[in-house]
Amino acid sequence: MSHDPLRIIQISDTHLFDDTEKTLLGIKTQESFQAVIDHLKKSAGEIDFIIHSGDLSQDGSDSAYLRLGDMFKEFEVPVYYVPGNHDNAKQMQHSYPYETIFNDKHIILKTWHIILLNSQIPEKVPGYLDESQLRHLKHCLTSYPEHHAMIVFHHQPLPVGSQWLDKLGLTNADEFWQTIANHPTVKGIFFGHVHQEHEAIKNGIKCYSVPSTCIQFKRQQDAFGLEKLPPGYRLIHLYEDGHIETKIERLSEYIGVFDVDAKGY
Repeated sequence: MSHDPLRIIQISDTHLFDDTEKTLLGIKTQESFQAVIDHLKKSAGEIDFIIHSGDLSQDGSDSAYLRLGDMFKEFEVPVYYVPGNHDNAKQMQHSYPYETIFNDKHIILKTWHIILLNSQIPEKVPGYLDESQLRHLKHCLTSYPEHHAMIVFHHQPLPVGSQWLDKLGLTNADEFWQTIANHPTVKGIFFGHVHQEHEAIKNGIKCYSVPSTCIQFKRQQDAFGLEKLPPGYRLIHLYEDGHIETKIERLSEYIGVFDVDAKGY
């Protein structure tokens, strides 16, 4: 048996539009995402698959979803996703599978399984894992009790230290934590939504967010604000014994015009 880790890239919050020239608070999201893709091609090395943790598109357009597939296909690895609050989940089901992007929500590889959940409340910003998602989670965990588990969804299941943002996280986080409480195989929880790097441990489980590929929310901030940090992505290595090694990679510079007065979007 190979002892090489599973090598995963986490991408999040690309916010692509139907119009490739459209901007989000001073950033052409298409241009910024392309810069991340270019960095990834040069720096990431071999990867087994890519996970997009939500807000693939800002406007929920079919063209934005298909363009993501065209941009990812040159890596020649599977891409899996979860919906974010800005996504159109029904449109995603129509657009995908496309190229290397697939709709699978449970991936079993080596000694690991990756469980992808939909935390979207349609047309709302906060998140919620409904009964169907919690059933899916329970089923996956009980069906593979010998496998280490990695769980991915869009909204943060714990505070990240920004008052405005923590009001918009997973609203039934307590129910989520209760669901996994008796499953020590859960080793890591990965999420998007917060547009910033964050790491924490809750109930012995490591929790990680990832920067956006476009705008970055200012950390430890009571009110909305942007931080002039470059876009990035997360490298994740899952080892057969259950341990995780992960780090953030960022571009060398901010992409676009920094909107110092941004009050929201």
